[in-house]
Amino acid sequence: MELSEDRVNRVQDVLGSYWAINRITAKHAEQNALSLGLSLQQMAILNILYGRPESTVDDLKKKLFTSTEIISANVDGLVHARLVEKLNTEFVENADAWRLQLTEKGKEMSERSTQNAFAYKAMMKALDEIDDEDIDKLIEINRKIEGLLKTD
Repeated sequence: MELSEDRVNRVQDVLGSYWAINRITAKHAEQNALSLGLSLQQMAILNILYGRPESTVDDLKKKLFTSTEIISANVDGLVHARLVEKLNTEFVENADAWRLQLTEKGKEMSERSTQNAFAYKAMMKALDEIDDEDIDKLIEINRKIEGLLKTD
């Protein structure tokens, strides 16, 4: 693999664009979470549990790419706020295997999070300015890059 100045600049431009988009959307998502009195991770946990009831701590850990300790701390906060219930703690010694579900209050909070969805709204507004064909191509290219990165 040749490391010419032009190739290095192109890689920097591509990575820079991904990082910039990620920073902007993360800022919108954090704004949404804070508007609900949640951390970004707590909001993500609520939204995952909304779509996948009875997920385990291990499921959340894999989905959010983080540790059991971080997930457990966030889940404990959500349990304390009566947004999440632990279903089988008396039968399970390993915290990773706890099954979790939203309470009614948790479901309402997740629905509010979806309605607020600042990041989604911002992205929709941006994508409204781009042709469907270009969006399809962008998705295709990003999936191809993702696959190529996974094989390295």
